[in-house]
Amino acid sequence: YLDSEDQLMGVLGHEIAHAALRHSTRQLTQLYGLQIVGSILTGNSEPGLIEQIALSLASLKFSRKHETVADNRSVVYLCGTNRNASGAAGFFKKIQGQAGTPPQFLSTHPDPGNRVQNIETLSEDLGCKGTQTNQSKYASMKNLLK
Repeated sequence: YLDSEDQLMGVLGHEIAHAALRHSTRQLTQLYGLQIVGSILTGNSEPGLIEQIALSLASLKFSRKHETVADNRSVVYLCGTNRNASGAAGFFKKIQGQAGTPPQFLSTHPDPGNRVQNIETLSEDLGCKGTQTNQSKYASMKNLLK
């Protein structure tokens, strides 16, 4: 699904950022905190439907924020190399072309179009100059994985 080495490096940088910044742990902590507050406010230890919906919507906001931070960190990681720091933007352009995108407020991830723009803008603002690609080695690696 990743068409180039740049896209692979961008996506890997994004995932490394999630791990380095402990996004999963932080999101669970925030969710549990919201559940406790909800239980105190409602006097009920079992969240009802309204509370569950509210928790889900709040969780989506945290998730979108973490995605944006990971996108930005990926650019920063790659900016100091001879590689294209905005490589992940190519992956999100591909996703953007797919049908069936949920409304933004129901999505766990930011809009792909916004992500492309943010990644490319940050790469430009940071003065990232890397352009080296190695398509033949990338193609060989993909063939080995088939």
